[in-house]
Amino acid sequence: SRRIKALVINGSQVLAAETVVLAIGHSARDTFETLLARGIPMEPKAFAVGLRVQHPQTLINESQYGMKECGELGPASYKLTWKASDERGVYSFCMCPGGVVVAAQSEENTVVTNGMSYHARDGKNANAALAVSVDPKDYDDGTPFGGVALQRRIEHAAYAQTGSYRAPCQKVGDFLNGKPTRKLGAVKPSYPIGVELGEAAACLPDFAQTMLRDSLPYFGRKIRGYDTADALLTGPETRTSSPVRMTRGEDLFGLGCSGIIPCGEGAGYAGGIVSAGIDGERCAESLAEYLK
Repeated sequence: SRRIKALVINGSQVLAAETVVLAIGHSARDTFETLLARGIPMEPKAFAVGLRVQHPQTLINESQYGMKECGELGPASYKLTWKASDERGVYSFCMCPGGVVVAAQSEENTVVTNGMSYHARDGKNANAALAVSVDPKDYDDGTPFGGVALQRRIEHAAYAQTGSYRAPCQKVGDFLNGKPTRKLGAVKPSYPIGVELGEAAACLPDFAQTMLRDSLPYFGRKIRGYDTADALLTGPETRTSSPVRMTRGEDLFGLGCSGIIPCGEGAGYAGGIVSAGIDGERCAESLAEYLK
C-alpha cells in the first residue's frame, strides 16, 4: 500500500492525500510564501508588465476586415509582437473585442488592470494589454520573489499616482509626445471604477516605458490607426503570468516535494487560459500514469 504523502487543507477541513495537483493562480502570493516556507522549491521566472490599450472597435474591424461593421464575422481581434535589438519584446495579450478594462487588484492600495469581453462582444471599445517582457535579471534580489516585489512596486505606484483605486489613463498621442493627458478625445474609457488623466506609464520601469513608446508606431503600421492620438492607455497590467516557478521533473512531479504536481499558471508553467488548460491535461496524464 502507498503511504500518505501530503495534506490538502481547505479552511478547517484537512484531507489526507497521497498525491496533490497544486493548481493555484498566478497571483496567489500568500500561498507562494507558505509553500516556500514548507520547503517547496521555487525560482524566479520571466513575465511581462504593461498597459491596456483601447481603440474604437470599428477601427479594428476596418483594419482587419476592410469595413467598420463586422456583421456575422463578429468583432475583429488581433495579435501583435515587436522585438527590440536587445531581444526584449512587446506583445499584445488578452485581446478583448468589444470589451472593457476591468480591475484586478488583490491587495489594498494597489491598482491593477485586466480586460474582458461579455458574450455579445458589443462594447464600443476593443482593448488589449501591451506587455513588455521582464527577465529575472531586471529584478534579481537573491530570492524567488523579486518579481512579486517588482509587481507590488508598480501597483502601489499606480495607486499613489491617482490617490485611489482609479486607474492612470493617457491618450496615445500624448504618451508618444511625452506629455500628460488633460482632456479625453474620441475614445472614452471603459474602466468601471474610473480613471485619472495624466501619465499612464509613469508607474512602470523606465525600460518598459521606452519599449512601449518605441513599439506603438510599429504597431500602427501593422494595424492602420493603432497609434492614433485619441486611443487610450490605462494601467498598469502586471499579472500577465506568474513571476515564480515551482521546479518539477520530467514526470511533472515537483523536485524535492514528493507527491505534489505543480500545475498551470501559479506553478509557472502557463501564461493564459489555453496554455493553463494544456498543462492541466499533461499533469492529469502524469497523475494517471503514476496511479496506474
